Amino acid sequence: MKNHFHPDPFEFQSRKNVIKGSDVERDYGREWEETLVDAGASEPRKIRPLFNMKKLKWLTVVVLVFLGMLLTRLVDLQVVHGEEFQKKSYENRYREHVLRPPRGVIYDSKRNLLVRNVPRFDVAVIPADFPKIGETEKLQQIAQILEAEIEHSQDEFMEQVTRIDYGSYRPVEIRENITREQALILESKQLELPGIEIQKTPIRKYLFGEDFSHILGYIGRISEIEVDEKEKRKEEYLRNDMVGKSGLEISYEDVLRGKYGKQQVEVNSWGKIKKVLATKEPHPGDDIILSIDIDFQKYVREKLQEGAFRAGSKKASAVAIDPQTGDILAFVSIPSFDNNLFTEGISSEDYKKLLEDEDKPLINRPIAGVYPPGSIMKPVVALGALQEGIVNDQTTIVDRGKIEIASKYDPDTIYKFVSWNLSGLGPMNLYSAIAKSSDIYFYYLGGGFEDFEGLGAERLYDYYERFLLGTKTGIDLPSESPGLIPTPEWKQKVKNETWNLGDSYHLAIGQGDLLITPLQAAVFTATVANGGTVYKPRIVKKTYNYQANEIREFQPQVLKDNFVDDYNYDMVQKAMRETILTGSGKSLNTLPVEIAGKTGTAQFANNTKTHAWFTAFAPYDNPEIALVVLVEGGGEGQEVAVPIAGEILKWYFEEKENNNNDEEHHEG
Repeated sequence: MKNHFHPDPFEFQSRKNVIKGSDVERDYGREWEETLVDAGASEPRKIRPLFNMKKLKWLTVVVLVFLGMLLTRLVDLQVVHGEEFQKKSYENRYREHVLRPPRGVIYDSKRNLLVRNVPRFDVAVIPADFPKIGETEKLQQIAQILEAEIEHSQDEFMEQVTRIDYGSYRPVEIRENITREQALILESKQLELPGIEIQKTPIRKYLFGEDFSHILGYIGRISEIEVDEKEKRKEEYLRNDMVGKSGLEISYEDVLRGKYGKQQVEVNSWGKIKKVLATKEPHPGDDIILSIDIDFQKYVREKLQEGAFRAGSKKASAVAIDPQTGDILAFVSIPSFDNNLFTEGISSEDYKKLLEDEDKPLINRPIAGVYPPGSIMKPVVALGALQEGIVNDQTTIVDRGKIEIASKYDPDTIYKFVSWNLSGLGPMNLYSAIAKSSDIYFYYLGGGFEDFEGLGAERLYDYYERFLLGTKTGIDLPSESPGLIPTPEWKQKVKNETWNLGDSYHLAIGQGDLLITPLQAAVFTATVANGGTVYKPRIVKKTYNYQANEIREFQPQVLKDNFVDDYNYDMVQKAMRETILTGSGKSLNTLPVEIAGKTGTAQFANNTKTHAWFTAFAPYDNPEIALVVLVEGGGEGQEVAVPIAGEILKWYFEEKENNNNDEEHHEG
């Protein structure tokens, strides 16, 4: 019987030969190695191992080192610097924008708008979103677009971007005040302008330019010094804010500016807003309401300018004040300037032109200009002499046109002190001396003569100071000058000279080294008019918060009172009324109300020129307005300043009468 074939498990079989398992070489000391004899092969071959363990060990070491480094880096990123990178990631996606509040606007006393807010378009760079210096092609593309669309020089642009802090999200302005059309074009090219942002900066539009420029002032970009100062006072300002620089804009900065709001937004990879997540609205600034009526202000300026031109002068000032409250009714300085130039970004050429103008239009003359006042000071000297008992209304002094005084060191040396009228005015009492402006009478009162005792330097200083001369009045405007009351100590220190009798004479008639501002003249005139109360002058009468519908009205502030007896004021008021009835202001007798006043002609420029002054109040029996007019280098106060004041007062009372009639007609 044929045996079945049972393959030997230890045999390798081929078609030709069978190799017995006993011939298989096995070496169990080597893994995966066997001897294999191919058919027809003369010698056996070894099967190699699949892995080289020596090399595998080194590979394992490399992998472990790499994993260790990776783990270390992960720990550094997620643990050590995790919070920092999380913050940066958050900033890359979510940002908080500051919302600037609308600045409060300004109204005149009748709620006519004097200034409004308008947008200005500026081009800014957000450094963190902006191409870096090495990305030349992108920077060049942006530079070309800006040059083509807003005429911004490529060289200037490249110079600007080298100075920015690329880690900052704070906008850096590179071009101010582009047009709305230019802003829209740049907005439409956002994808080509990574890191470029169009900012809407609120600026001021002053509606009556030169009529109110010295009152309102202007706003401008905050300086680094101002930011540092405000940070020290813990006031919150951004480095590209617009702030008050002069006038009421700076005096009432805290009232007008409002409070910032905030907006949280999500941005894309170009830094452009995708979504507004949350908004905290800003609080607008409060509005302010002036005590000045725009129509009266414009009329005063018009008449002052015309009168100065007739006198051959381009420089003048006028201040009108309510004697019962201290409210400023008109405040004019000529020449003036357009404050819109500063808000819109004044050119260096225009600014240089203003600075080099010989008429100094930037000077706020009513508060910063100082001048010898001349004879308008005589009512103040009279009050001092009456209060000290040196004279009464019956005291008579003969004005012979001059006083001669022998030197106490050399009796042969005679000093002559003359009056404006060298022929003399004759016997003078208080009323005629003020009405006709007798210098001789006031030489007596100021320095004395022979047996007549005058006030002397110390008491002259005392009474001038009581009426706020030599000090700031405290008006709500910046850059006020205190003026100067000379004293023996001042003269010795500044001029290295001894005070003499002639100095007291000059001081008594408003000459010599005495310097005052037109506002100071208005304040002491108002004090005489109301019978002895010195009010702090004020331009802003009210503030208004429209969100809360709250009005805050400022009350009159008394600075001084009761330092001269009432009956002495009565006599000086009567004397100033006599100026209009029979004296140097008699051309004003035709006005519809009774006026009291005092003229002044003050020498300056080594006594070669004169300032023309006039100060007045009306109505005489119940004063509503005190007015001071000064024309610099204008000549005689009687000829130049009096007619200007007459036109102003006439308009004021006629306009008041017309308004009263309109109200009665409306009620009827």
